[in-house]
Formats: sequence, C-alpha cells, structure tokens
Amino acid sequence: MAGIDSTAGTARSRSRGRSRKRRIVALVVAFVATVGGVAVGTGIASAGTSSCTSNGERGLCLAIDGVGGGRFSVHVGVDVHMSVADAQEYIDDPGDPFDVIIVGDDGSGSDPHRVTPGDPFLPILFRIPMTYASAGSPRGLSASFDAIVPGRALDEDPAGQEDEIRAYLQLWDRDTNRITNVFLTNQLSGRWP
Repeated sequence: MAGIDSTAGTARSRSRGRSRKRRIVALVVAFVATVGGVAVGTGIASAGTSSCTSNGERGLCLAIDGVGGGRFSVHVGVDVHMSVADAQEYIDDPGDPFDVIIVGDDGSGSDPHRVTPGDPFLPILFRIPMTYASAGSPRGLSASFDAIVPGRALDEDPAGQEDEIRAYLQLWDRDTNRITNVFLTNQLSGRWP
C-alpha cells in the first residue's frame, strides 16, 4: 500500500523555500553589483581614458585614471612578440629591459628635446617605473609600468587647453647597452589639472 511520507513534503517545501531565498539573495546581490558597477563604471569612464593597439610585432596600452585628490594613475602595458628564450634573456640582463617615458605629443612643452638621437622632438613629462615583466608564450616579452602622479605632471599645454600625451618605450639590450626597438603608444587627450 502506498503511503504519503509527510516528511518528504515538508523537506520539498523547505527546499523550495531555501531555493526561493537563494534566488532573492542572488537577485539582490546582482542588483547591488549592477548599480554599484554602473556607478563605479561611470566614475571611471568620466575620470579615465585608455588606448590599446596591437599588430603582429607588439601590443601597447596606455591608460590614465583619476584616483582623487588631483592625482592620476598612469598605466602602460606592452607585449613584444618574440621567442620565450629571447624574452627571458632581456629579463635576465641587469637593469630593466624597458625605459618608459611619458611625453607630450604636440611639442608645445616648456622643454622639448629628443628622447633619443634621431627621434622627433617630444617634451618629456616624466619616466614611469616597470612594475612587472615576464617571458611567456605566445606573447614573448610582457611588461607593465605604473605610477600615480599629480595632474600637473600630465599638463603639457597652457591652462585651458587639451593636453595630448603618449608613452614612449625603449627596449634595451643591456648586455650590449643598445636600444633594440622603440614604441610609441596612441595619443591620449584630456585636461588634467
């Protein structure tokens, strides 16, 4: 004779109740994350700008984001396509494989000069330190550069004018003390106080 197990119905009912509570909690979390993400995203979008490019030889990124108090986070990333062994050789050399310089792009800075002989005149604004480097497949040599700077460090034009900057990267073979390649990121424009 078939019987009705009253505990099974109660367990199923509890399970549905827990499942419903989980869905409500998940919806609340998703809503808060969405609203928070939109608010944060809006702040970043209005305060930051970035540009990345890639071709068969390299990938470059330059990003600037406001961090408050009139300061800005400047990030440069690079992937130079080469063998892992060649990339590791650059990393193993004494000193950093890259010099990265943030430059004004329109030549109107107070001290325009050549970054390297033979290069165009570009006003040097500041150097940015390497914070990470690796040798790996399939990218080859990858590196990141980060600094937090006051807005005046990015201000290369007279007050009220839009500033145009780029990151200028030099890849050095430190064993031979020679530059093996140079890269220039896309231009970023903004008014950085």
